Amino acid sequence: MKVSDDPTLPLPLLGGLVQPQRLVVPPAVVMQLKSYRHACRLAWKLRHPRITQRTLAELAALYPSHVSDYFCVHEQRRELPARHVAAVERVLGNTVISQYLAQQSALTVLEELQASRRAA
Repeated sequence: MKVSDDPTLPLPLLGGLVQPQRLVVPPAVVMQLKSYRHACRLAWKLRHPRITQRTLAELAALYPSHVSDYFCVHEQRRELPARHVAAVERVLGNTVISQYLAQQSALTVLEELQASRRAA
């Protein structure tokens, strides 16, 4: 085996690109959430440990001054806009907000497919 003087050795990429893991919360937990704000707060509590509000704002293209409002306890503060849910979930590493919204709409995957076929 040939050893180079370079302190870093090349590592081959095995299996292509690795998808980041996302936490899916059990349905029983999602059913106990009382509001959209509670779903957002749970998503924040279950985030990756090194994610700060400033990091979330940078990675999800949010206004940094608004991020604290999205996860605040007080109901009168602004809520996370729906257009940012996917980006926030990607950064936080869980799907709590989407699970809550799906549970609120009470649609199954089959019903969604049937509705999309009727619309097409």
